[in-house]
Amino acid sequence: MPWLSGNTTIKGRTFDVQVDPIEMLEHLNWSTLPAWMSYAEARNGPIGLFNDIVYANVTGSKDFARLPSSSAGVSVDYEQAIVEFGGTYQVWSGANPALAGSAALDLLAGGRYWHQEVNATIKLLAEFDRSGSVDWVDPFVGARLRQQIAPGESLVLRGDVGGFGAGSDFSWQVLATYNWQMCTMDGHLIDGYLGYRALSVDYSQGSGNTEYKYDVLMQGPVVGATLHF
Repeated sequence: MPWLSGNTTIKGRTFDVQVDPIEMLEHLNWSTLPAWMSYAEARNGPIGLFNDIVYANVTGSKDFARLPSSSAGVSVDYEQAIVEFGGTYQVWSGANPALAGSAALDLLAGGRYWHQEVNATIKLLAEFDRSGSVDWVDPFVGARLRQQIAPGESLVLRGDVGGFGAGSDFSWQVLATYNWQMCTMDGHLIDGYLGYRALSVDYSQGSGNTEYKYDVLMQGPVVGATLHF
């Protein structure tokens, strides 16, 4: 359930971005795959590999972007895919001196692939389009704390930073979730989770009429279920 805030520049024209979850849901493109979010992790001892996918396809939205200090109508078709891939390594586990229960600390590193395609139709004295499509990969490093707070209950806190000019100028992410055991199905444990996620990126390329810039913070609650096998 994301909120988006910031600004984007398409072929030299800058737009303000202010979107809430209701606006996002109202304009999902149901003629194709409208949205997808998933996370998968495989672990063997202290080593883990993970993949995280976030995808959204929004069409005909007049709320996604606005011209600063203007009442001109802007209709936007917007497609974004964020694919994360990386590894973790557990560097410590034991009793947490600050909280009761066991804990583990993982270091993590990987890459975050971004794909964006934006087509903005602007109605001023005449109607014209601004469109752009970009792809880039951000390296990132971070850490994750897994804290058991009761039998079958845990907290997970993750943070990372990336970009470093290799892809975007800079990006950061924070994720915090509360996880609890819900049930078992065919011998497989199913957890529920509820939390909050924030992901920020500042990317730019080109200049003048070829400039593309995306400086946006995506944040909001996350809820879902995890199957262990």
